[in-house]
Amino acid sequence: MGYHSLLDPAAVLVVTSIVVSFTPANSLWRIACLPLLGTLTWHCVVNCPIYIARSAWASAVGGYTISSFLHYLDVAVLSGWCFDAGGPSRDPVKMARVAVATDSLNSKNLNLRGSAGRKSQTRSPRVSSIFDRFKFGLAVFFSWRFVNTSHQARNLSQLDPKLRTSRTRFLVHTAFTILVCYLLLDIMDSSSDAEVSAKFYTRHKVSFFSRISKVSLEELFMRLFAAPGLCKGLVPFQRGVCSIAAFLCVAARLSYPGDWPPFNGPLTETYNLRCFWSGWHHSSTFWHQTNTHRLNAMSSFLLHDVLRLPRGTKPVRYLRIWMIFLISGLMHVAIDFASGIPLGSSGAMKFFSIQPLGVAIEDTFLSIYRYMLPQSTAHQPARLWQRCVGWVWLGLWMAWTAPAYLYPVMPQEGSEENGGVVPVSVLGYFKGIMG
Repeated sequence: MGYHSLLDPAAVLVVTSIVVSFTPANSLWRIACLPLLGTLTWHCVVNCPIYIARSAWASAVGGYTISSFLHYLDVAVLSGWCFDAGGPSRDPVKMARVAVATDSLNSKNLNLRGSAGRKSQTRSPRVSSIFDRFKFGLAVFFSWRFVNTSHQARNLSQLDPKLRTSRTRFLVHTAFTILVCYLLLDIMDSSSDAEVSAKFYTRHKVSFFSRISKVSLEELFMRLFAAPGLCKGLVPFQRGVCSIAAFLCVAARLSYPGDWPPFNGPLTETYNLRCFWSGWHHSSTFWHQTNTHRLNAMSSFLLHDVLRLPRGTKPVRYLRIWMIFLISGLMHVAIDFASGIPLGSSGAMKFFSIQPLGVAIEDTFLSIYRYMLPQSTAHQPARLWQRCVGWVWLGLWMAWTAPAYLYPVMPQEGSEENGGVVPVSVLGYFKGIMG
């Protein structure tokens, strides 16, 4: 008899923390643990649909386990994070060794190194050292965006200063965010309509140009709302989970409010694909950056260490963008499989692998547009009309590409057997009271 798939992410957490804490950066144990962690991850993905009835929950457990495994591959193998260095020993993106950072997770955020060498009043130096090392490993495991370090994911939105300096304000704001996310997911569950999904959101309607003569105005209108529908489900769920973790950690004084910047950037910045996904030269990015560091590390390793391609050339830069989306697509195929969608039915690879084409098209038009402008105005902030044009472009692009990812998921999410996302419906309770 097998064991519950929830034990797999817990095991990945423990193994990652121990390896990062107690082994040197170049230890062979780090490579030797990869098959073990890969087996745990595979067991979780395969058994999530068996042990977890709600597909959204199964997808989340499988997704976080897969992300944890890739995070191990990044911090333990490629970047070589270790306690003695107080951070990474190498940078796989820049292909260079890294000096001990003054703002590492040891010295700045956790203040571990200072206590490791002192004799504690409550425990022996050896016990203190073991505790501090394991605490460092936990911090590295949970630092997916490496907030407040020199390795922080770029273009993260900044936390409001009032929330940063007041624990009470932060907790109240975070609790309100959790409530809003919960209600949005409740509304999404309550408004799901199996008949509408069967009519408009089916696999054979993913293609658009090949069947454009058969596309009705009504279907086109529904298709335009496919991408917002995708965000309506993903963003509240992901942000809600992150907000719960932030609330618990800050309330328990395990971290500070400043360690939890907003999960998503402002919607006003989503006027082109680069702003939506990666931010480029902009101040913030809408999409969360939890996978940014590991995707950059893995893509750089595959292109420059394995394939030995040169750095800095434009073709390789675009190939690296495609590699990042390819890895992300494979990851989301596995996440869909964890939710109960067969491997051949997931549209994640189609959706993610086409995004670099949109970035290339966008860059080409922007380059031509800036070439036609005077040098003094070519790189000024986007004006309102330019943002509006960008929003139309992004909406049309997502209306074409998002259905490949969304349509195979919607029938399963909206089925009665699935049970929805939220465990208890607040709207359903009030509807029952009001009759």
